[in-house]
Amino acid sequence: MFSFCNRNATRLTGQAIACVVACLWAVNAFAIDLNDEPKLRKIADELIAEYGFTEPYLQAVFSAATVREEVLQAMQNPAEYKFTWGKYRNLFLQPERIAQGVEFWQTYAEELQRAEQEYGVPASVIVAIIGVESKFGRYKGSHKVLDSLVTLVTGYPRRSEFFAGELKHFLLLARDNQMDPATVLGSYAGAVGFPQFIASSYRNYAVDFSGDGVVDLIGQPVDAIGSVANYFVKNGWLSGQPVSSAPLTSLPPDLMTRANRKRKVQFSAAELRQLGADLDSDIPADEKLNVLQLDASEVYSEPARKGEYVVRAGDTACEVAERLEVRCADLFALNNLNAKGEIYRGQHLQVPSEKYKPSEQGSKQQSWVVQGKATPREPNHIASIDHTRPVYFFTHENFYVITRYNHSVLYAMAVHDLSMATAAAHAAAAQRQSAIALAEDNEASTE
Repeated sequence: MFSFCNRNATRLTGQAIACVVACLWAVNAFAIDLNDEPKLRKIADELIAEYGFTEPYLQAVFSAATVREEVLQAMQNPAEYKFTWGKYRNLFLQPERIAQGVEFWQTYAEELQRAEQEYGVPASVIVAIIGVESKFGRYKGSHKVLDSLVTLVTGYPRRSEFFAGELKHFLLLARDNQMDPATVLGSYAGAVGFPQFIASSYRNYAVDFSGDGVVDLIGQPVDAIGSVANYFVKNGWLSGQPVSSAPLTSLPPDLMTRANRKRKVQFSAAELRQLGADLDSDIPADEKLNVLQLDASEVYSEPARKGEYVVRAGDTACEVAERLEVRCADLFALNNLNAKGEIYRGQHLQVPSEKYKPSEQGSKQQSWVVQGKATPREPNHIASIDHTRPVYFFTHENFYVITRYNHSVLYAMAVHDLSMATAAAHAAAAQRQSAIALAEDNEASTE
């Protein structure tokens, strides 16, 4: 049976799908009973009632899934939470990745130009997204997507409902594209392919940009190019508009008080100019921008231990409490915080064990924003670390659009910086090639 049923195949015929079901039953003698998993049972019932799935098929699919503890651990500790901007940026702005971006651009120059013309999204931004997400297809993920999504639905209560939706989308995607759901690989959060689309994005934004009649983000980089561009356009990309200013190491005092880590634009250019912002003269007075503050230090604190939270720049105590689904007052009491809720970057906060939904916490208490120099008050805090190196940016609406792909402001700025660096390297490579071609022509003409 195993030789007949190719369990390594991703794209299957209808006959092969039936074969997969039989294989899954054979492999798992102790199949999962969906009636013992209420959240999975609900998903199965909806798929049967709304989309015509069968009970035997879904029983077979879910019996192939395994709950993975490493998936839950990864969800608790993403790079966007534990790294400063300086450290996070260096994950992606390496010479190797930039060179790979130039190579990708040269290989798919025609397709990237076509995407830019059709969608208005710069080739450099498309290249940067694929570079950050999968290193141009070199790292598409090693987790079984089915395992990841089942794990997150059943074992990650904070976002269980979201991942339940993604699991439904994934099973629909697998059926519509004749994939074996038990063998598709991706990230720990269930994203797949060159652009690391989650299943709902795949179904809503992926396009057949190669024109071969198949929408394939896993094996077809040309489809990924068009799909990334389509995603940005559908999420509000403004063609020909900037993403962010160059980084600034200081701001006038009145502007400094507006600095934040928010994704959305919120201040008019006129207002920022009145506060001392040196904006480009071609930015209209009524255009909305944001004043983004990131920590440029490459030093980051020790990782959180179980039951702890490590404070990041921009945090307030009550926002931390809401994120962790605990009461603000409980967090204050457990950590002996003063009335202002003063915390410092790198501080290890003890997390109350009793959880509450954010809506049950009552009115949010005002608390101090972490942005200044750290005051060492814990034995494990390193007093010599430089915590006073913020960097500022004036971000535009297109910066917010990038955060629709990934909600982290660090992610969006890394994409922007990689797009700029790759564009410069691509232009330099083109100049070198032109110079070589010209020299060869001159040499040929003198012979």
